[in-house]
Amino acid sequence: MTEISKKELLERTGISYGQLYRWKRERLIPEEWFVKRSAITGQETYFPKEQILDRIEAILDLKEDHSLEEIRSILASEHSALLGRKRVLGMDVLPAGILDRIDCLRDKKEFRRGDIAVLVMLSELAAQRNLSQDQLDQLIERSLPLFDKDRSADTAVIVIEVAGALHLVLSRGVRLPLFDQGITPVCTTSLADLVAKIRIARFGDD
Repeated sequence: MTEISKKELLERTGISYGQLYRWKRERLIPEEWFVKRSAITGQETYFPKEQILDRIEAILDLKEDHSLEEIRSILASEHSALLGRKRVLGMDVLPAGILDRIDCLRDKKEFRRGDIAVLVMLSELAAQRNLSQDQLDQLIERSLPLFDKDRSADTAVIVIEVAGALHLVLSRGVRLPLFDQGITPVCTTSLADLVAKIRIARFGDD
């Protein structure tokens, strides 16, 4: 897992020491992400890099229109209400035809917001890596069984590459799995941050 120091984090994001620790006290950032370790200058605090950067980006976007309590609610829940196909299509966040292809793979008529956020992430990643439609369909087909698994807002969402193929991994809690040299992590975020980003950009405040 790649880490980032507190000093580098503050410089990179432009937030203050006070903001960072206020968000910790308000439980917007998990306390487990603050890892103290000895350094030349004494003690330094380190964070899981991708997760903390994604979380701060989500908080900064949300704080313009939401109170800290509202932000905590958004980040702490993936909004358990199931969304029907019509509602998902109305969001206009998924590539055209992707729900039809899912219907062919599996009889799935209702989705959690986390499902939609993960599908958006996989679709964007496929576009970035110039995957063919068949490759994207195979990735989604392999991933669909994970949508039925129990998960929480702090579930880590990881995409790895094995022998040239992408695979989805869900890891409960902040401790990420360790991979051997035959597995290349492609991206890592949390389910809560994925949902928050989609909600900010496209879902509105429903």
